[in-house]
Amino acid sequence: MNEDHIIDSVIVLLDIFVIILVEDNPVLGIVLVALLKIVTEDRLIRILFILLIIVLSEVAREPAES
Repeated sequence: MNEDHIIDSVIVLLDIFVIILVEDNPVLGIVLVALLKIVTEDRLIRILFILLIIVLSEVAREPAES
């Protein structure tokens, strides 16, 4: 029971972080979080998807090296 509460708290914090991270268009972050809640029932998969969004948004921010 207590472990479930901790995991839910971590997911909420990651959701907020994704919304803040997508600063160019925060609506996109909200939509991504909502889609993740609808599509994934498994908490671990949801956390992994959120981390993937964070990594991809950071990679997209880096200037292209030519």
